[in-house]
Amino acid sequence: MTLIPQGAFGRTALLIAGLLFVNLLVYLFVTAFMVVKPNSDILMKQMANQMNALVIHEQNNVAPEVIEQFEQATGIQSFAFKQALGEGFADAVYYKSLSDQLSSYLGEGSEIRIEESDKAYYWILHPKQKDIWIRIPSIRIDYWTYLVPVFYISIIFVLSILGGWIFAKQLHRPLKRLEVAAREIGRGDYPGKLKESGARELVAVTQAFNQMAKDVHQLEEDRTLLLAGISHDLRTPITRIRLASEFLGEQDIETKNGIIADTEDMDAIIDQFISFVRDGRDEAAQDVDLNQIIEQIAENNVLHHRDITTDLNSLPKYPVKILAMKRLIGNLVENGFRYGKPPVEIASRFTAGKIIITVSDHGEGIPDKDVERLFQPFSRGEQARTGRGSGLGLAIVKRIVELHHGEIELHNLSRGGLQVTLTFIPDITSNKL
Repeated sequence: MTLIPQGAFGRTALLIAGLLFVNLLVYLFVTAFMVVKPNSDILMKQMANQMNALVIHEQNNVAPEVIEQFEQATGIQSFAFKQALGEGFADAVYYKSLSDQLSSYLGEGSEIRIEESDKAYYWILHPKQKDIWIRIPSIRIDYWTYLVPVFYISIIFVLSILGGWIFAKQLHRPLKRLEVAAREIGRGDYPGKLKESGARELVAVTQAFNQMAKDVHQLEEDRTLLLAGISHDLRTPITRIRLASEFLGEQDIETKNGIIADTEDMDAIIDQFISFVRDGRDEAAQDVDLNQIIEQIAENNVLHHRDITTDLNSLPKYPVKILAMKRLIGNLVENGFRYGKPPVEIASRFTAGKIIITVSDHGEGIPDKDVERLFQPFSRGEQARTGRGSGLGLAIVKRIVELHHGEIELHNLSRGGLQVTLTFIPDITSNKL
């Protein structure tokens, strides 16, 4: 698990939030060193000047009436230590940083304390008058006023984050549309023309994607038309060959049977071509219980005296293209009888929010290295190389599974035989079939 978002939207939003946070730190840093510190230096310099003036007055024995007038005019008073304790000095707080700053103007040993009572007072000790504390009146600070800039900064920060989120969302929305459309093309669907909006670069990418999707769709239609045309045109000569074989005499019975078997193989191959081309995309989806389709396929095989068993548990309804799903399960059962050994077993269950259907046989299974390859068109296993078929069976199955937003897995059983597992998740049926 990582704290860094993996999506473009999350990373863009995090980047904007990070930049805003750094901007806030820079603002506070600049304010501290360009505004607060210079003002503090000016204040300490003024206090140092006032302290020096008072010390000069004390050393030159200024007339008491002049000192009294000075105190009345400025509010600045001097107290002996014991007297200062009764005047609020005991409640004053020592500030080392300010004392160090004041020492740079008055000399080492300067000390400043701040008292906050009815008003604010600065208590200052001059290094040349160690027995006298000078009290300078000031304005009491209302700390609630500090909340005003904090409030403004918070508003700006929230609005900036909101703006960044909107910007990231605007940037992400076209990319999300491209992702969804790319998945549809991967399933063989045509998503239609995407809206070309947003930044210039995104518009260019969307235009290129629309052209690519159009070309892929046209290529798919041309391929479908080509395969359908070839398959249809091949049936005419095959039919003539089959009809001609019927006129062969009894002395050519072996040749006749061979021709009939070959034409039936060719018919089966053509049927697979047509099934591969028409994978059921144009068929309307219906909510059905998959057990009903399994039961129909099992009954048809029983009528042909095939050894097939079922173990069906209750399933929720799932939207499927019925003919395509029948072709899917029917192909798996047919492969079980043709390339495996009976009995063929079909089981269904609903667990952990998933519909799981398994089709297994009692044959020899397949090499593990062939599992993925067998899903490719025209790929055939060792047992199928000498038999009928074109190698499209599992390719058709996989296309139909993906059309229904499912997954398919092949694995060998320990008792012998191959098991095919189909998995469908009802929660994602909101996707268009």
